[in-house]
Amino acid sequence: MNLNYLSCIIGGCISLMPAVSQAKQDKRVNDDRPNILLILADDMGKECLGTYGSTYHTPNLDRFAEEGLKFNYATSQPLSTPSRVELLTGRYNHKNYSKFGFLNQDEHTFAQLAQQAGYKTMITGKWQLGTNSKLPAHFGFDNYCLYHLRYKGNKYAQPQFEEDGVSHENCTENDYGPDYFSDYLLKFMEENKDRPFLAYYAMTLVHDPFNPTPESDDWDIDPKLRFSENDKYFPDMVSYTDKLFGKIMKKLEDLKIADNTIVIFVGDNGTARYIFTPMKDGSVVKGGKGMSLETGTAVPMLARWGKYEYLKHTTADLVDFTDFLPTFAEAMKIDVPAEWDVDGVSFLPVLKGEKNPNAREWVFVHYKPNHVPQAGLEKYSARYFKDHRYKLYSTGQFYDFVEDPQELRPLKKLTPEAKAVKEKFKAMMDKLPKWDLTSKNVPMVVLPGLEPVKAGAAHNKAK
Repeated sequence: MNLNYLSCIIGGCISLMPAVSQAKQDKRVNDDRPNILLILADDMGKECLGTYGSTYHTPNLDRFAEEGLKFNYATSQPLSTPSRVELLTGRYNHKNYSKFGFLNQDEHTFAQLAQQAGYKTMITGKWQLGTNSKLPAHFGFDNYCLYHLRYKGNKYAQPQFEEDGVSHENCTENDYGPDYFSDYLLKFMEENKDRPFLAYYAMTLVHDPFNPTPESDDWDIDPKLRFSENDKYFPDMVSYTDKLFGKIMKKLEDLKIADNTIVIFVGDNGTARYIFTPMKDGSVVKGGKGMSLETGTAVPMLARWGKYEYLKHTTADLVDFTDFLPTFAEAMKIDVPAEWDVDGVSFLPVLKGEKNPNAREWVFVHYKPNHVPQAGLEKYSARYFKDHRYKLYSTGQFYDFVEDPQELRPLKKLTPEAKAVKEKFKAMMDKLPKWDLTSKNVPMVVLPGLEPVKAGAAHNKAK
């Protein structure tokens, strides 16, 4: 059953710009299409940034929000791989998500689309989509520098990763993974400053283990402490994320390409459930990673297209992770092939400071973790539609998550407004293929030559 209606149901499918030549472009000649830089923070809920009320130190990101756009209603999947699968493909998880740590190899990505549009493409940071060194190229990335491709060792001090087919196994405890990954991005941007590029920095920060950063007090005391795991380092990791973001933005300015670059910073899901973040208003937010609560899916999202000035610096437009691919397509002036069966809605007008004629009235989440059993995440499996206030699950439970953020009291007596929303969501839910908590995910698709390769052994930590 074709489910394109999910992106059309509120008033017509998105209309993308005319397709451009498929030929690669060596230099930017009479080409005003923007570069695209997507930065995805790992396990960072919106409560982590100062611009959303956090007490953590994030001056660069806060300044970026003041100059650009802060999205107050960005919705991810509750867990890393489901979010990344949805982000790359522009398709909801009930169509293409099979297993944690894997992307079905018959799927299409925004990187492949960028290549077709003549863009140079790159991914750096975290992969976690299959253990075969051929996969980045298969999914459309010309260059890569990746942790969790073939190696699952350390990602912070003494990192282990692969860069364009070359294994890095001999780093020392003085080396810090996020520095490598961000420096690789800077080098890529410098080498490709005269041609359109799409760069995807899938950060390893701020995912556990919560280790010291090079700016933590313990880093210089004893090399052994660099592998210490303690929640007290979490604020340092948030701060280091901000530092790297500032370094990247400075590089764009130095290269004189900031004006024609779309920069988006977004989290992939909520903060770890055992992190408690103190807020400026005196409240404390408990992380909700893996759960369908707002603390599991309400993520920070900041954006700016450098050449545009914004009259307003916040937006209430709803965005979910299927929307990035069609947004990038519109920016690159290329059509998304109909057979890709994409669900998202372009938010490019918002990045220009304009009203989006196709703005969403709802977002959709289909989530079945298929994670390692010991994590106990399957109990959080869920399917729901939501808007700015109300959420309807496939089980029939209906919540006002603004008034009831822990979703403890399903609504029974409905106002006329709530009743209309519930009826609309139910009609949309009824059009979907039947699903319940016992339903299996879609089958895995492994293509010849791309079979999983056994992951490399982890580093021995300092003794």
